[in-house]
Amino acid sequence: MAVNADIPRSSFWAVEAWRGLAALMVLWAHWGPPLHWPMGPMTFAFTGVDLFFVLSGFVFAPVVMAGHPPALKAYVIRRIARIYPAYLIALALYAWLAWHAGKPLLYLPEHLLMAQMQSREMVFYYNPVFWSLPSEVAFYAAIPFLAWWLGKNGSVRWPWVFILALILRLILIYPADGSTQNLAYIFLHHLPGLLIEFLLGIVVWQCSQRPAPTRYIWLSWLTSLLGWLVLAAIFIKMERLSGGSYWKNGQLGLIAAVFFALALWGSVALPSPSPGSKLWLYGVWSGKLSYAVYLLHIAWLKPAQALVNAWGMLAGSALALTGLGLSCWLMHMLVEEPARTMGRRLGNRMQARRQWTQSTSDNNL
Repeated sequence: MAVNADIPRSSFWAVEAWRGLAALMVLWAHWGPPLHWPMGPMTFAFTGVDLFFVLSGFVFAPVVMAGHPPALKAYVIRRIARIYPAYLIALALYAWLAWHAGKPLLYLPEHLLMAQMQSREMVFYYNPVFWSLPSEVAFYAAIPFLAWWLGKNGSVRWPWVFILALILRLILIYPADGSTQNLAYIFLHHLPGLLIEFLLGIVVWQCSQRPAPTRYIWLSWLTSLLGWLVLAAIFIKMERLSGGSYWKNGQLGLIAAVFFALALWGSVALPSPSPGSKLWLYGVWSGKLSYAVYLLHIAWLKPAQALVNAWGMLAGSALALTGLGLSCWLMHMLVEEPARTMGRRLGNRMQARRQWTQSTSDNNL
């Protein structure tokens, strides 16, 4: 998913690499079973979405904890330019695929407004991964309010925000009903229930401001990996006991987010690879393409199945991944990057104009 804030240079590579891994996990969760990929713990790979939420919280933590809200107009323009143009292209693609398959074009206004998280049918109608985007947008909308409310008293008010978000998540689980998809169920899968996962990223950012002993860094990596693998085993067992996919089993994603936060903290505490090295380029480009991979991989699923049927699992998957990668690169170069550059330029211009106006007013007092 798209994230666009000024990531500190020391954390840039780690965040980009984690974005790439999150997109790969979501892709594996959707492509793995129909393409006969080995699953095992990767049955739990759908928690890549939870990793995206933690990353968003980390990236926007400096804005939330700045002690003052961001310049609102500039902030809104940058957010819209970052997430909406690529989403609009993807939505048009999936709408065309639905029309080509003979499906009625339902729920388009809701999708255009990113307000599709109203029922399972609506949110999954064009692309199942679209379910997470309203929560992401809602978090973006909440950031100025959070920054304003925390203000200069952030150290006092922040723990209460975190505790209340955690309590809200836990409270929503009990009344939520997946069969009727009641309001508690909708809220659980929207920002009221997911806010705690974004806030975990802010906790990581706060912890990363202090140097950590190397032994703790490696311990965080080991703990997060083993913890995630144990959760995966528990999830697989729960799915078997419940006789198939059961939505409450997915609530293990919150605990997975804790382990992702721990791993992210260990990552940003380590030095990045040398700029220009192969590892550095892989991490950066996997992050750059992650939003496009997230948006487009479902459109490539049927072609991937056809290629696997014709060429076998390994060759067919490689061809499908190559096609997906090329389409994602084109999306990034032709849509994402130009839109982000334009958004930053307009935002910076508006912010500079606001500062100039304020300075002029102060001088006239």
